Amino acid sequence: MALVGTAVVALVLVTIRERPSDTGAQEIERIDPKAVKESSGGVHLPMRGVESSGPIAYEHMLEYADGSMKLINVRATTERDGRTFVIEAREGHAPADRSTINLVGDVRLSSGDDLRVRTSEAEYNQTQHVVRARKRVNFTKGSMSGTSQGMTYREDRDLLTLLDRVKVRVAANEGRGPADITSGFAEYARADKLIRFERSVRMVREGQAISAASAVARLSEDEQRLEALDLHGGARIETPDAAPGGLQAMESREMNLTYGPDGETLERAVLSGKAAIAEAGRAGAARRIAAEMIDLSLSPGGGIERMAARERVQLTLPPDGETPERIVRSRSMSGTGGPDGGLRAARFEGSVEFRERRAGEPDRVGRSRTLEVAMESGGEIEEARFAGGTRFEDGALRTVSDEARYEVAKGMLQLVKADGGRNPSVEDDRLTVEAPAIGVGFEGPALDASGGVRSVLRPKQQGTNGGRERAVPGMLEDDEPVYVTAERLQYAGGDGLATYTGGARLWQGETTIHGHTIVLDEKTGNLTADVDPAAAKPGLVRSAFVLDDRHETTGEVTQVPSTAVGRSLKYEEEHRRATYTTDARVTGPQGDVQADRIELYFLEEGGSLDRAEAYDRVQMKDPQRSATGARLTYFGGEGRYLMTGAPVKIVRECDETFGKSLTFWRSTDRILVDGNEENRTLTKTGGTCAGQRSK
Repeated sequence: MALVGTAVVALVLVTIRERPSDTGAQEIERIDPKAVKESSGGVHLPMRGVESSGPIAYEHMLEYADGSMKLINVRATTERDGRTFVIEAREGHAPADRSTINLVGDVRLSSGDDLRVRTSEAEYNQTQHVVRARKRVNFTKGSMSGTSQGMTYREDRDLLTLLDRVKVRVAANEGRGPADITSGFAEYARADKLIRFERSVRMVREGQAISAASAVARLSEDEQRLEALDLHGGARIETPDAAPGGLQAMESREMNLTYGPDGETLERAVLSGKAAIAEAGRAGAARRIAAEMIDLSLSPGGGIERMAARERVQLTLPPDGETPERIVRSRSMSGTGGPDGGLRAARFEGSVEFRERRAGEPDRVGRSRTLEVAMESGGEIEEARFAGGTRFEDGALRTVSDEARYEVAKGMLQLVKADGGRNPSVEDDRLTVEAPAIGVGFEGPALDASGGVRSVLRPKQQGTNGGRERAVPGMLEDDEPVYVTAERLQYAGGDGLATYTGGARLWQGETTIHGHTIVLDEKTGNLTADVDPAAAKPGLVRSAFVLDDRHETTGEVTQVPSTAVGRSLKYEEEHRRATYTTDARVTGPQGDVQADRIELYFLEEGGSLDRAEAYDRVQMKDPQRSATGARLTYFGGEGRYLMTGAPVKIVRECDETFGKSLTFWRSTDRILVDGNEENRTLTKTGGTCAGQRSK
């Protein structure tokens, strides 16, 4: 215990011993022994005659013998035009003239309230008011962020320039996904509210891609919305998944885009220089419009509301199933869209060409000064109206008219005469038709002409009509044109029938046929003519022609004018037979014959009568005789008549001959009665015939 007590006393003595006094100042720890001057916590740095952009704050400042200095945790602030510019770094190195500061380590630049730029190294030129960085840069501005290899920032103009490998992302907003932008260069002029992109610009957002050599984005006053985007050099916008009626692609050398108040909805697009747009259709098929200039006003859904195009305009509608490809060319075009998007009506002006391309067939081509088309929502043309010097070609078929209406789905072309204009016309290798109104059906083809029809059937030519030969009725010459007029013509090419109605008249040389209706069958060579059954006085079918008459004894050939009438005429090429029925009457080499029905049979070479047949209530007259009976046959080559009946009567001068059958000759007095030759059977009495004897 004595030892413990001694130790405690010694410890107390040591602790209460007086401390030695301080003999000098405390030594300061140096940051850099090479510095000739150091200071801490400064807020302003003189620049030796160079006007500072603003106060520069630092945590430490080191000055060296050569006049250079180093700033640690430096912050430079400038107030300009109501905005504050700040640049910060871990270190700043300034040369003796203090004109620049090389910033190293977590360099941060801010302008206004939301522009932020970060990099690892930068140079701040206080004389030029410029910040330059060569290494990777990260930046943010509102909803926009991105990176670049190198940048410059002009403090006096609030101009940020991104030098290379620029990548920008605009964040998603209001239900829309983010947008990504890449380019080789970009410049953000905040004072002008412009962002300029250069070198292979590409912008992608929600399946839409925009590309160009360069682009200029114009921002709203608060820089929060995109108001317009100008694209230059190979501009293209692609939306592969656009809904039918929406714009699938746009391209041109220059493109000016205007956006709505939301900064998202494209309201207008002006495309200049080899411009083209593609509008999405069904099954992926897109219709395309190309021109030197296209001006589009767009609906909120991205479809066309209005459009105008100029110079070398071409609308291309792709094939779809059995629908052929259709192309329209003109000097200018204007159009409007439907409520569900998509072009629904268009007007073309100046040297219009409408073309349908069908596999294995000639193109169907229409030309005019103007064209108006109406389209379905799916993009197909419903109707096309042509005006001014309209011409159509479809293989051998050609049309000319002032105006035309093409009902595309039906394949029908309606040709119309304008006020004071000329009648439309249709022609192919055999037929020409003129009338005030003509309907043309391309399939067949088919015609329906009205209002006073004039037509010409030209002589057939070898190898024409697509290999199909058109037959000419044997009572007509096949090497001369045939003319037909009527109030109306209906032609069914598939059946080969041409039906003329209303005062129909056919003629070729001295051959004419008149009737209410005349029907020509080009496949068989048949012909029919009829009266109007609904008329109060139907009248008669009338025909006139010239027949070659060969004398049965001398062989001399003469041409004899002939006429034939009846309520109807039917010519059958197979039998080379013309049949007149009801009140029939024929005059010609055979004489003047009347009957209920008369048949004329023509020789193969045409122009000559082989024989004539008359049925029921037959009456025959010639200069030498008259005869009545039930049936008459005339043999043209022999000049012989065979008449049968109960009885047959023939009258020559003062003689009457009766029998069941009579055979007589045109040029002689020879008569066969019931097969027996008789000269006279009954002598008339009275008058000049009185006193003559009967045998």
